This record gives sequence, C-alpha cells and structure tokens, in this order.
Amino acid sequence: MSTRAPILRFAFFALVVAGGPALRAANFAVNNLEMVTHGSVDPSTNLFTAGTSLYYELEIKGGDKVSALLRLNFLNGDIESVLPPPGTLSTALSPQFETAAVTTKDIFNLPLDATYFVGYLDAFCSGDDFVTLFGTAPFATTLRGPMVYPNGIGNNPNRYWDGIAASDGTGFRLGTSPRLSSNFVSYLYMYQDSDIGPGSWSGDLRGLMNYERVKLEIFAGATATPGYSAGIYRSGLMFYAAPGEVGEFFAQVGVPHWDPLAGFSVNDIFFLFEPRMNFSFGSLALTVFYHPAWYRQQPTDESGALDTALDLRFGKIAQDGSQGGLQCLLEFRPLTTNTTLTPTLTALASPYYSIIGGGIEWDFKLALQLLPLPSAWYGIFQPFVGLQTSF
Repeated sequence: MSTRAPILRFAFFALVVAGGPALRAANFAVNNLEMVTHGSVDPSTNLFTAGTSLYYELEIKGGDKVSALLRLNFLNGDIESVLPPPGTLSTALSPQFETAAVTTKDIFNLPLDATYFVGYLDAFCSGDDFVTLFGTAPFATTLRGPMVYPNGIGNNPNRYWDGIAASDGTGFRLGTSPRLSSNFVSYLYMYQDSDIGPGSWSGDLRGLMNYERVKLEIFAGATATPGYSAGIYRSGLMFYAAPGEVGEFFAQVGVPHWDPLAGFSVNDIFFLFEPRMNFSFGSLALTVFYHPAWYRQQPTDESGALDTALDLRFGKIAQDGSQGGLQCLLEFRPLTTNTTLTPTLTALASPYYSIIGGGIEWDFKLALQLLPLPSAWYGIFQPFVGLQTSF
C-alpha cells in the first residue's frame, strides 16, 4: 500500500484537474452495496449464531475530455468482529483503495482512449462491462462474488471469483473508443502485475463484441516474472447467447495460469457452463463450475473442486418487483485440495423470496444443509437475509 501512496495522491490531484469547472457535477456513486446475514450453528458450542458480511464499492468520476476515476471498496465477512467499543473508532471499518485511473479520450484525434491506472482496473470475461459499455441488460452468472462464496478462494475471504482474470497493478490501457463502433471494443494492457509483485510485468489483449442475440469476449495475456523462465500465459472467452425468448446460454472457459515448462492438465482450466430456460412465469438455470488450480496469478488450493447449482425461479424481479423459488447447490471438494483432509460433498437446498422496495433488493432465504448432516438437528437450518442496492 505504501508504494501506491504517491500515485494515489496524484489521482486525487488529477481528479480535480480533469474535472475542472465540471467537478461540481462529478459523479459519486455506490456501485454496489451488499449486506448479508447468515445464521448457522457453531459446531464447537452447538449454539445458533448469526454473522454478517458487508461489501460495498465507492466510485468517483470527473472530467470529460480527460476523465479521472477513483474507487474504494470494503469487504468484511464478519462485521461484528471489528465493531469498536462505544466512543472509539476502528480503522478496520475504513474502505480501502481499489483503483485510481486517468483517461485521455480521442488521443491524437483518433478514436482511441489511453488510461493510466494503479490498482484493480478491469475483470476479464465477467460480462459486467457489456452493461456499462453497450447498455445491455445484466446477463452474467450469479454464482460468483464474496456473498456467494463468503469463505473466498482457498479460505481467504479477500479473494473471490469474478471473471477469468483481471488487470491489477500499475500501467497503461489503450482502448478503442465506443464511439468508433457500437458493437465492438478492444483493449491493450501493459502493467506491473500486483497480483504477483514488483518486477513482474504483464500484457493483455482483450476484445468485446456485442450483438442483439450474442455477446462474446476473448482475451489473451502473458507475464514475465522471476522464477518462470518461459513466462506465464493465460487466455479465455465468455459467451452469451439468447437466440429466442425461451433459451439462454452463458459460458466462461479459459486458462487463468499456464506455465509451459510444467505441462498442461485439466486443473489449469476455468470452466463455467450455464444453460437457462425461460417460461411464462419464471425461469430455470443450471450452473456447472469447475475450479482452476490458479486464479489471479496465485494458487487456489481448490484444484478439481466442482460446484453444481440449480435455480428454479418464479416471477421476474425486474418486471414484477418480486420473485421466489428454490436454489440447490452441490459442492464437491476433492482430497487434493490443501483446505480439506478428506473429500467432502456439501448439499444445500434453499427456498427463497426476493423483493424490491425503495431501490433496495431484499433477499430472504432458508438454506437447508442436507449433506453433511450437522451434529445438532437444528444445524440443518441456515437462514439468510440480504440486501443489495446502488445509488
């Protein structure tokens, strides 16, 4: 964090300069606010306890021809554990730096945008950028993020699944302007890779294609870093198709980390497959997610892990303001992972109801743990109350 402090101060200055007189109209937004309370039984005491996870992202944008971006975020999987005593303050509750970026548009009078950034800039193949770039309706999978996987990756709650790869570090992004084409954007990234550390340099090439019925994103990248004489490579694609009113298909397939000298195995693959079926009063989605051995340049300790989810939904919250249904999740964690001593199979069935009111989406769920059976019978029940919104 200390190495980024001078650049962070520069980003604040750039925000003022880039915004100029228009800074008074700079956009301030809470991109995402999610708060989830889980109820469960503590196996060591057999007491029923509740824990609350909190995640939010703050974003400030300013400027027109030259624009600046500052993002902060906060994530804590057990917010009560860091609440300070009355009358005191806790730095553990402060948001942390995520991104500072300055973008110059139409450089050299060409339809090209150049961005200098530090921190986490873009997720690759998540599907979210189609919403901001092309104005499409959200279509990405919901089987991701800190609220779906509160234990994170490898039992690290600060790491969570979101796309196949990401640009995180200090460097430049050169991209074609959305004004050049209404259905295609491409980016070139060159940056010091913070996911590994100082002295590791990465480059990525990325393209997004948007059509009425089909959305496609592809990327490929490489990293030069000590310890890998042949380098590290990655690639992937995201594909979404909605050929008719009934069927949809979403997929993410890629290799987040490949060392040519170590060979190639199925554990190098990130694979998410999600067919969906819509009917007059709801929808049905089946998701299969195979976890890779590496993600964001670090081992996951989840090699060979497999999640299968089913979501039977009645109603459409975007149209009706409410929806309900049943979610089922089957998680397999093999013996090869470092987080388990024996293979485990977890099965959850969760009836739920969601409603939107006052710009807030409320989610109520009662998860039933079917496998493995808890020692106390009431440990089967795991109630869930969550909210999410943006401003």
